[in-house]
Amino acid sequence: MKAYKIYASPLGSNEAVKQGWSWPGFFFNIIWAFVKKMWVLGSSLLVFFLILGMIEGGMEASSGAGAAAGMSAISSILSLIMSVIFGVSGNQWREKNLLSRGFEYKDTVTAETPEAGLALWVKESGIP
Repeated sequence: MKAYKIYASPLGSNEAVKQGWSWPGFFFNIIWAFVKKMWVLGSSLLVFFLILGMIEGGMEASSGAGAAAGMSAISSILSLIMSVIFGVSGNQWREKNLLSRGFEYKDTVTAETPEAGLALWVKESGIP
């Protein structure tokens, strides 16, 4: 069982945000950010990795294979660090994003899945 914070929009939609580590944020950080409507975060990370790739490609063309291998190692380490940061902070960022979009914190429930958490909250709160 996991703890989920429930957020409700004035427009009627509800979201459940798992507390703790975000596996989707860890494995799919850029895509996950876009799917969760965190446009600035996803775009920033995409630009960061595009610039890193251009630097890596430029080093390979101008400095040879040794410098490119070093830059590739640095790129891999940075990618792993970013994945860990997204795993640790992703759900907190998602909560802040929901609040900034007008959602309101309602309750914390314990359930197996986000959908089960939302269903439990709806049942407990008596919302039709």
